[in-house]
Amino acid sequence: MSIVFLFSVSTIHFGPSSVDQNFKPPAPHHFNSATACVADTSGKISLTREQWDYCLDPGAEPIYYLSIVIVTRMDDYAENQHHRLQNFIDSAYILAEHTREKIELLVVEWNPPKDRRRFLDSFRFRRSEYLTYRIISIPENIHDALPNRGGAPLHEFEGKNVGIRFARGEFIVCTNQDDIWSHNFHNAIKSRAFKKDIIYLQHQDRHNIHDNLPPSIVNLPAMPSDEMIYMACALHEQDWGNYKLPDPIEVTPDNLLRLGDQAGDYTMAHRDTWKKVRGYRESGGVAWVDIEFIGTARWTFDVPVVYSEKGFTCHQEHNNVWESKPERMTDNKGINMAEVQRHEKEYVNEERKWALQHLDIWEMGLECFEYLGGLCW
Repeated sequence: MSIVFLFSVSTIHFGPSSVDQNFKPPAPHHFNSATACVADTSGKISLTREQWDYCLDPGAEPIYYLSIVIVTRMDDYAENQHHRLQNFIDSAYILAEHTREKIELLVVEWNPPKDRRRFLDSFRFRRSEYLTYRIISIPENIHDALPNRGGAPLHEFEGKNVGIRFARGEFIVCTNQDDIWSHNFHNAIKSRAFKKDIIYLQHQDRHNIHDNLPPSIVNLPAMPSDEMIYMACALHEQDWGNYKLPDPIEVTPDNLLRLGDQAGDYTMAHRDTWKKVRGYRESGGVAWVDIEFIGTARWTFDVPVVYSEKGFTCHQEHNNVWESKPERMTDNKGINMAEVQRHEKEYVNEERKWALQHLDIWEMGLECFEYLGGLCW
């Protein structure tokens, strides 16, 4: 059987039972004291080569429990991008404050538009002793050096691979800028429920639903309170600190599309597991590679897959971009996943030829900035 892809300020107060009052994390990691805060977010961040290397260094061992990876650019994606993305950033802050686990939010800013503000200059980043922000910016010349089948200005999966390459978390979750974290994810992080050598997926309702929204599709206003963000994605009652994940599921060509539906909004694995599979296959900004990745991980690399019907994210409702820009819908049709299951074909990145490893990213101007949030006066 074959599958051919045809398609790609307020503060919330948590009760004493919701958090571990005795948890004391180590000091946040940063490469020099200047990263503690930023006096002028509109200026260019200039680093020495040593500082730049340090900013990108993933470390031999993880220093955070979780790295959250997204790819974005300030082009008002699907309209009203700013408030949805600010809600996402605030949701990460709320996650860190609630769980008291060490987390980094790693944003890959891909091909920034020349006539727009940069990501750092567009949002507020609140300080938490449990959260570190890191921004890796991919300039236009690196974007132009890569294959680009649909002429898209942003390559989601190539960008996520960059995040995977440099992430410092024990676990890395690749998600999207329109998502917020559910109570299920808060509890799973607090419970440290995740394990190495497993790919984690979730159920999330389809994004083309714009009326009578299901629970995992939400419509938050601009500038919501922390409590509104937190409660918008409750989804289920919780036994805090005792979250239980389902057992691995059998992946077949028959259920692959269901398991991979909206996988771009949540795919999580241990940092070593991501690198074992060599990230998402890079083929020029092609969509639906997130679904292909699941089959490759399970059948080519024998990595078990856990699929949670209880979702870890909610998606903020927005216009469907691909309906208005069909030329960007460059799918990976022609990939026969049954052949992958039978070990007749492999669709895997070459060693050291993914996540920009084959380019001189220092000379080409890739930027990195890490800081703890907040402003300076």
